[in-house]
Amino acid sequence: MSIEIIIVGIIIILMAFRTLIAQDRSERMFYLNAMSFGISAIIALYIQTPFGAIIAITYFVTSTISSNVIAYSIGRVKNEIILDE
Repeated sequence: MSIEIIIVGIIIILMAFRTLIAQDRSERMFYLNAMSFGISAIIALYIQTPFGAIIAITYFVTSTISSNVIAYSIGRVKNEIILDE
């Protein structure tokens, strides 16, 4: 196992811990996004073939799209007016 994979793994573990102790929802999303980037980096480093690069790129793109959707949804919920009946 290379040192790069170990370093990225440690960063992912730190981001997971920070996600658990974060108070704000937007702060949690930031840490989850950093974790997904780290996971795509580990995929690219571990599977050192062209197919591994395709898998890492696919994971990176889909995780970026999902984090953007979550951030957009959080923004919409904050702007929503709640009426008490």
